[in-house]
Amino acid sequence: MGQTGIFVFMKEVMQYLPAGTVRLHGVMGERLEQILRNRLLKINFRHLVDPFRFRNETDGKWRCEFWGKIVISAADTYVLLPDPELKRILQDTVRDMLSTQTPDGNISSYPVEKQLSSWDIWGRKYVMLALARYYEIIEQDPEIPGCLVKMLDNLLDQLGGRRLCEFGNHAGMAACSFLEALPKLYEITGYARFLEFAEQIRISGCSADQNIFELAEQGKAPSEIANGKAYEMTCCFLGLADLSAVLDRPELMTIVRKYYESVRDREIFITGGGGLLDQVGEYWGNGHDNQTRNDKGALGETCVTVSWIHLCGAVLRLSGDPLAAEQMMHSACNALMGAMSPNARFWCHANPTPLAGCSSKVPVWDQMARQGVEPFDGHDCCLAQGPEGLAFAAKNVCLKTPDGIAINYYEPFSASFMNADGARIDLEVASDYPFHGTVKIRLGMERDCSFTVRLLIPSWQSKPVEIRLNQEMITAEAGAYAEIGRTWRDGDELSFQLDFTMRQIFSSDGNYTACLSGPILLSRDSVFGDLLLPVADGMKSEEMPIKPGLHCRLFHRLEDGSGMCDYMSAGCTFRVGHLLNVWCPRKKKTRKK
Repeated sequence: MGQTGIFVFMKEVMQYLPAGTVRLHGVMGERLEQILRNRLLKINFRHLVDPFRFRNETDGKWRCEFWGKIVISAADTYVLLPDPELKRILQDTVRDMLSTQTPDGNISSYPVEKQLSSWDIWGRKYVMLALARYYEIIEQDPEIPGCLVKMLDNLLDQLGGRRLCEFGNHAGMAACSFLEALPKLYEITGYARFLEFAEQIRISGCSADQNIFELAEQGKAPSEIANGKAYEMTCCFLGLADLSAVLDRPELMTIVRKYYESVRDREIFITGGGGLLDQVGEYWGNGHDNQTRNDKGALGETCVTVSWIHLCGAVLRLSGDPLAAEQMMHSACNALMGAMSPNARFWCHANPTPLAGCSSKVPVWDQMARQGVEPFDGHDCCLAQGPEGLAFAAKNVCLKTPDGIAINYYEPFSASFMNADGARIDLEVASDYPFHGTVKIRLGMERDCSFTVRLLIPSWQSKPVEIRLNQEMITAEAGAYAEIGRTWRDGDELSFQLDFTMRQIFSSDGNYTACLSGPILLSRDSVFGDLLLPVADGMKSEEMPIKPGLHCRLFHRLEDGSGMCDYMSAGCTFRVGHLLNVWCPRKKKTRKK
């Protein structure tokens, strides 16, 4: 073997804190606990390995992705909830997967004669990503680097010099999303051929038809790039982001940022989700402007939402952009937690459609059975991906910076990190965020320490925020980090109040209005009455106490007497008759003559 070990990206602006050093105590933490107890600890992982054990995925499907996605989900959950039973399960299933590698280095669910076709390379990517995440978070199993090298060499031998974009689905983007794994695999193995292969994929443009990176750089709309398949396309750009960091090539990150900004401005719904056009909402299709229509297919495949959250995370980690953090947390609080039942037993594949009309949250059921083949233990791509997305967002709540710490989300949590001088810093956030805006932060340390605390001040604040540092007041602008660098002392406190007054956003055509309170999207719910009542411009609301028996976390009574609750709770019983509506008909102000 060559050099092995974990290498820090050369251009990371922010880094994750180690497993077990952050503990969330609010709604995101509660949902992660439910995911752990009601899903991850109950999965039959041996069944997930069986397709690789028997190489019997002969029908060109994607059972091959489930093991990798779920192991990644479990590893990221372990960062926040270091549960010993979860660790044991992961150790067992990784050993099981490693045992399926044949002498030629191959790990695949497809029989030899069908390898490289359909979703095979996509599935291998997820195995490699999962092994890498396990190695990074759970334990540095010495077998993993060698396994990864053999897997790559086997793939290169099978390709025989042919371009990766000539294989697989969606104009080659599914196969070329293999790029996403290669920088991380280089970190672990130290083998240059991982980067050489990454460069080959990048130069190919990740598509047999077009160079998706050149089109993004030219400002093409995401819906006009390749075939517009959102999830696979975004995975390719995630690979480009990490490649830019490893190679120290900022011009590649500039391309990623252009794609990110284009997706943000043209495709993301008010919920923070994206994807439309087909029956499960998988494609880019000018979603920002089309989200209020009812003739654009289903809306918001959960896998697309998760890929968007990952893209925000890459931009945040590699550039320190506070708006990327805000976008990520908006998606997590609304689209993602809104796609799951409170007990994590149910998830949406496509999300409520239409958003401007009566719709419900529909739980996924066995994806293979939906394809007309033998059921596969109830698994579905979004059921696998949704929990991973929430765990990933949770890892970004508090990030280490070269000179201190950045707080991106104010759910109550506790964290600890090591300062540059080796001192341990403890952090305690007290709040009822994301439902209310009062935030208090207390710092504890064994000795006085100099570092910088960065506090994300959301862009939706209508005016600067006054931050109290002990007895001193600091004014912070919205849409930026408040950077407070000083010598800190044990017991120092920061406190501030964010404005959660209900605000309105109007649809592109001006016919609908959506209401938000802080980061929380408000929704009509059939439990509270008429779903299609209009909302007048400038209408005010009053937050009301939650009555016993109601299913919501936040309830606003509008001036007309109607009610709205938080989107994550709207329709949360996942029953067909439990309806919701996000975009309300707009009642415009009439001009006086």
